[in-house]
Amino acid sequence: MQDISSGNKVLLIWSFGVIGEDLKQYVSELKDTVGASGQVNVENEEMLLSSKHPQSFFDIALIDVIQPTTDKVSSSTLTEVLRILKPQGKIIFHSSSEKESSYTSDLKLAGFTDVTTSPSLMQNIIVLKASKPDFEVGSAMKINLPIKTKSDSNNTDNSTWKIDLNDDDVQLEDPDDLLDEDDLLKPDPSTLKVCGTTGKRKACKNCVCGLKEELEAESVEEIKENQKNFKSSCGSCYLGDAFRCASCPYLGMPAFKPGEKVKLSDDTLQD
Repeated sequence: MQDISSGNKVLLIWSFGVIGEDLKQYVSELKDTVGASGQVNVENEEMLLSSKHPQSFFDIALIDVIQPTTDKVSSSTLTEVLRILKPQGKIIFHSSSEKESSYTSDLKLAGFTDVTTSPSLMQNIIVLKASKPDFEVGSAMKINLPIKTKSDSNNTDNSTWKIDLNDDDVQLEDPDDLLDEDDLLKPDPSTLKVCGTTGKRKACKNCVCGLKEELEAESVEEIKENQKNFKSSCGSCYLGDAFRCASCPYLGMPAFKPGEKVKLSDDTLQD
């Protein structure tokens, strides 16, 4: 764990096939490394997107570092990891050597830089490392363009095309021919519910049009529906909070035996 230091916020992403005791031991070692000032979050890959971790929160993201490796890290997972990592944060994961070139390309396409590979202590297993760029997604900077002077405006550029509208040989398109029947159809109001800044159905930072509240209400309803129809996909809910996903309805409850029906006592329900 040479890339992890005290005080780091670490996200451990695991997949099916990992033995519960191995996962528990690895989490314990991570907590010892980051210390009391650090933080370790454990997440199943299939639940990563629905957990909605905050943007630019983690220093390190670990994927498939516990055997067996799956070699099934999706591009959507890499994109989400890039979003929740801090600028210059690192992603580290293990893979079979046959997937080296594929994952190197996937990391670069997702937006990571400084992609490196190195052999591990396990046969036919390599370690891939990459970094998030030193700027936030969507950030902007001012570009100082040269100021055009009056003398510049008097200079004509011979390479510029010139069209004489009085020339009878110039044929212009009829504006009415540029539109077809689909262009004249009235748009569906639901397709217009997008942010004027982002161009997507995602509220901007200072939203005042009501889209933010609408999306929050939909998110609450989605969470309630997911909790009502909840079925554990990771199979580790019984191990305790350290092994539960961020959206797990068992968060805050003590560990229990597999298959045991969990009920809150009357004392717990009282203020």
